Amino acid sequence: MGGTWRLRDIIDYQTEAFESCLYQAAIHREEMLRNFYRIAQHQVARQAPWGFVIPARQRDPGATRRMLETLAFGGVEIEKTSSGDHVIRMAQPYSGYAKALLENQQYPDLRMYPGGPPRRPYDVTAQTLPLLFGVEVKTVTTALSGPFEREKFEPAPPRQTLAAGDTDTWVNLNRIWDAGGQVWRNPETGDFAASDGDAPWKRLERPRIALYKSFVPSMDEGWTRWTFDQFHFRYSEVTNADIAAGALRTRFDVIVFPDQPERELTTGFTAGAMPPRYTGGLNPAAVEALRKFAQAGGTLLFFNKSTLWAMHHLAIGAKNVVEGVSNAQYYSPGSLLRVRLDRHSPLTLGLPEDIAIWSEQSPAFDAPLSIATYPASGLLASGWLLGENLLAGKSALVDVKTGAGHIVLFGMRPQYRAQSYQAYKLFFNALLDH
Repeated sequence: MGGTWRLRDIIDYQTEAFESCLYQAAIHREEMLRNFYRIAQHQVARQAPWGFVIPARQRDPGATRRMLETLAFGGVEIEKTSSGDHVIRMAQPYSGYAKALLENQQYPDLRMYPGGPPRRPYDVTAQTLPLLFGVEVKTVTTALSGPFEREKFEPAPPRQTLAAGDTDTWVNLNRIWDAGGQVWRNPETGDFAASDGDAPWKRLERPRIALYKSFVPSMDEGWTRWTFDQFHFRYSEVTNADIAAGALRTRFDVIVFPDQPERELTTGFTAGAMPPRYTGGLNPAAVEALRKFAQAGGTLLFFNKSTLWAMHHLAIGAKNVVEGVSNAQYYSPGSLLRVRLDRHSPLTLGLPEDIAIWSEQSPAFDAPLSIATYPASGLLASGWLLGENLLAGKSALVDVKTGAGHIVLFGMRPQYRAQSYQAYKLFFNALLDH
């Protein structure tokens, strides 16, 4: 009915919900425990598959450790062989959780009515951690013989790696910069070093990063901040007024625009909907300031739907081939799709040639320079996809040279919910001078 809504009201609202939950748990204690016990019985009786093996030797040891820690945090029992491989048997209480996260999903083609538009899923349709993290996982159908040792997963200090393929490297780079050290990179292998090397090693300056913060709240902006914080990147937040003020190149090397609809970037809150200082979007002065920033050597990164704003305002020369297409023809409601990377691009250093990226009604580009290209067929790695023919041969990542700088269009969320450990490298590489 209107009125004032304070932080106190939010706390009271949540406290009442928690107390109600505890009350119900107390009066239905025996029933809930019995049902939970029956669920565990059902999980332990699972026979297919026997389990999963995560080999010790991985391209990205840091991401592998993080994936295993995620499973262990959810109650999954993980064992280790004498050779260091990790084993997850299905005969355990949380096997359903492990199975859901380790297997590829084949989401059913559900329609509102026969031949009609797709029925919107509750959330997303792919939860496949091996594809998101870039970790090799083997499904085992017949029982393995031990001996196995229970993995405790006590917190371990990060390894001092500087290899291009290891996610831990990016934490270590920022720690070196934090300590006042210097960083070199081999542009051929992508590996880093904390001391000078012979050619072709190149010294890198720490990037001065800005993250665009719209006054219209964006969940993806929050996930981007979380990702920066977890990997110790230094960054500043910039608003519409900060960008419109210009002189961006004197303060920043990279400006990141998270996933957000074009309309919110262009108009923001309309006049009267909020106090004047919180209304409006990226006005013509901001557009011109961003154009000058790129021309002067800056890099602009646009994620997912924000790429539409870039294409319509910065004259990039790229086209979104699924713009205006109905969801009956193109539908990717949180799925993992296969792409092939251009291994000659500095954005792909540390990555294999074929990876899976996060697609959430994402754009697909018709552009001259493609860094990640959808294959001719077999695009869907996990989840649900309609309109494969529209994406085949199109680009999911474009790096456009403009003046002395770059405009990079990510037809994906490369930091999706802080889970896309493999695609992180595309994002992090783009933050560096390339």
